[in-house]
Amino acid sequence: MQYAPGPMSPHLSRRTWIAGALAGAAAVGLAYRSQSALAEDEVVLEEATSEFNHIVVAERGSVRTMYFVVDGTYYIESRLDRSHANSLDLDYSRTMMAGFMLKPKPKSLLLIGFGGGQISNYLFERIEGLQVDGVDIDPEVVRLARKYFDVPDDPAYRTHVDDGRLFVEHAAPQTKWDMIMLDAFRGVFVPFHLKTREYYELLLSHLAPGGVVVANLHKHTDIYPHDRNTFAEAFPGGYAFRSESGRQCTYVATASAEPVGAYAMRANARRADPLFDFDIMGLAARWYLERDWDAGSAVLRDDLPDGDTPRGADRHDSRCVGRGCHDRARAD
Repeated sequence: MQYAPGPMSPHLSRRTWIAGALAGAAAVGLAYRSQSALAEDEVVLEEATSEFNHIVVAERGSVRTMYFVVDGTYYIESRLDRSHANSLDLDYSRTMMAGFMLKPKPKSLLLIGFGGGQISNYLFERIEGLQVDGVDIDPEVVRLARKYFDVPDDPAYRTHVDDGRLFVEHAAPQTKWDMIMLDAFRGVFVPFHLKTREYYELLLSHLAPGGVVVANLHKHTDIYPHDRNTFAEAFPGGYAFRSESGRQCTYVATASAEPVGAYAMRANARRADPLFDFDIMGLAARWYLERDWDAGSAVLRDDLPDGDTPRGADRHDSRCVGRGCHDRARAD
C-alpha cells in the first residue's frame, strides 16, 4: 500500500494500516452501531451468506434491521422503523443530510454502499424528480433491501450491483451527479480503493456544477486523520459536521475553493427545511472548524498500477470475509 507522506509522517505499511483501522473501528468507532447478539424478542426474517457478507434481516416490533455479521458481532447496516417509514432512524444517516447545507436542491444522487437503501428511499420520497443511482457490490444486499426495506420500484430509482469504484470508472465522462454519498462499510471497514486520493479525484470529475461528495467518517479510529488529509488534498473545499452523538463526522467535499460561511449555510438549510422531518437548522449549527486530526498523517494513495483497478478492487473487496477476517487482514 502506497502513501504520500505529509510532514513528519512515517510511511505506513499495509499491515499497520489495516490492523489499526480494524482495531480502532471495532473497539470504539462503531461500537454504537454493533451488538454481540440479537435481542431476545428480535425475529429473524431472513439470513443470507454471499461472497462478501453474512447478512441478517431481523425485526423487533416495528423496527426492521439489516445486520452484517462479522466474527459473531452484528453491525447495523440499515434500520427502518415501519411505524415512521419515511424517517431516518439512525443518527449518522440524519447527519449525512449535511450535504444540503452546500447543495440544498439536488436533482441527482449517487449512493455508494446501498445497504437497506434508507437514505436514498428517504430522499426519493421527499424530493420531486430526484434521480437515484444506488450501488452495492453485494447482490444479496440489494435483493434483501428490495424485499424488506421498501425500495421503490421506479425507473428513476436505479440499483446497481457493482463495485463502487468500478461503477464510477465505467460511467460515461458526461455523467454527473449533484450529490454523491459514500457509505460503503463492510462491517468495520471501508475497502481501501474507496478511500484514496485517486478515487476522490474520480468522484470530483463526475460532480455536476455546485455538486457535493458526502462521506460518513468515524472520528475515533486510526484511519480518521488519513481520511481528512486525503479529502483535503483531493477536493478544493470541505466542511465537517458533528453527528448528534459526536462520534462521527460527516464530511462534505466540494469542487469550489470559495468558502461558504455560516450565514450561507443557514440560508441553504432554510431552503431545504421543507424536505425534512427533523431539525435541519440544528444540523447547520453542527458545522465545526477546529482541527480534530493530525495534519501530518499520510494521504491515502492507490496501491495498484494504473489501469489495474479491477484486480485491485477485487483484492480489497474480498479482504475481510467470514470468521477470522481480522487476523487475515493483519497478516496480509
